[in-house]
Amino acid sequence: MHALYAVMLYLVSAQANAVSSDSQDFTNWVRRGRAEYLAGRFTAAEPLFLAALRAVKPGDEGVRATTLNELGDVYVNEDELAKAESVYLESLNIFKRIGDKKQTAVVLRNLGAVYSIERRDSDAERLLKQGLKLLKEPEPALRAQMLNTIGIIYYRQGKNNKAEKLFNQALELVSGSESPFDIAELLHNLGAIQFAKHRYEAAEAFLQRALHLTEMAQGASHPNIVFTLTAIGNLYTNIGKYDEAEQQYQRAIKILEPIQSQFDTRIARILHSLGIMYTKAGKKSEADAALGQAAIIARRNLGPNPDMAAILESYSAILKTQGRSREAEDLRVEARRARVSAGLVINAHSPF
Repeated sequence: MHALYAVMLYLVSAQANAVSSDSQDFTNWVRRGRAEYLAGRFTAAEPLFLAALRAVKPGDEGVRATTLNELGDVYVNEDELAKAESVYLESLNIFKRIGDKKQTAVVLRNLGAVYSIERRDSDAERLLKQGLKLLKEPEPALRAQMLNTIGIIYYRQGKNNKAEKLFNQALELVSGSESPFDIAELLHNLGAIQFAKHRYEAAEAFLQRALHLTEMAQGASHPNIVFTLTAIGNLYTNIGKYDEAEQQYQRAIKILEPIQSQFDTRIARILHSLGIMYTKAGKKSEADAALGQAAIIARRNLGPNPDMAAILESYSAILKTQGRSREAEDLRVEARRARVSAGLVINAHSPF
């Protein structure tokens, strides 16, 4: 289940909204980049932030670090996690050097979220706890973001009670605060917890509230909506409401199809979930087609996205049952190679 990909919605820091530069070019690039980012047009936002970085005045370290952080947010939403890590680390080093503790905490949160997605749980948790210690002021929104991300780590580890406690703490922090915060993300994550505990009515209520809030805030066709649509589809699949599940998955795919080149991996994940639903519904030909499409996309994105290996492995099993043993084995080996490669990179890399 891909219920917690909503972690991909990252904080644009207060300082980032307040910084200015004498360069009109810089101001223009950043303004346009933020507009594209908020609209979900991430591939359009990327070159604008890169142009902004080129326009930063020498010695304007805080501005450069803030822009790098925002570029990292773009890369995360493009599933370019290695690029995101690189620019976040550069931003983090600058903020540490100039002694900006709040912005250091912001970047620690973002970098920790990347490590969490990569399942580098110990690294992620360590960074997030470092960030929490740096927060001397109340900072309810940022503190809630960190608690939310630690909660996601616990969720992925199957520690659902600990995760739920942190999600509720985060919700309590921002409920009485005027600080801007994406409450829909927390509701989504609480829905995932209820799903994991087989409390399906409660899960549906949380997820539907999250979907409504996201639609109200970002529009009915924003790419970020697909996370919750897929989660609702997974829920309906689990309880046997296959027609309703298909509607959620198909809506998600229709949102992303016009901009498929930007969201290949998201589409692969949705197609994989759709294929699983068709399998459970007894629609074998539809299942094979959906899983086959997912495998094609996953195969061309294996390098930067090792989680695509699970999709290849799933389709490999189908090919084997069809007597296509050679193709099945080729896919299985390719998936295993991607997993091993990812493990070697992660184990060899240490930013500390």
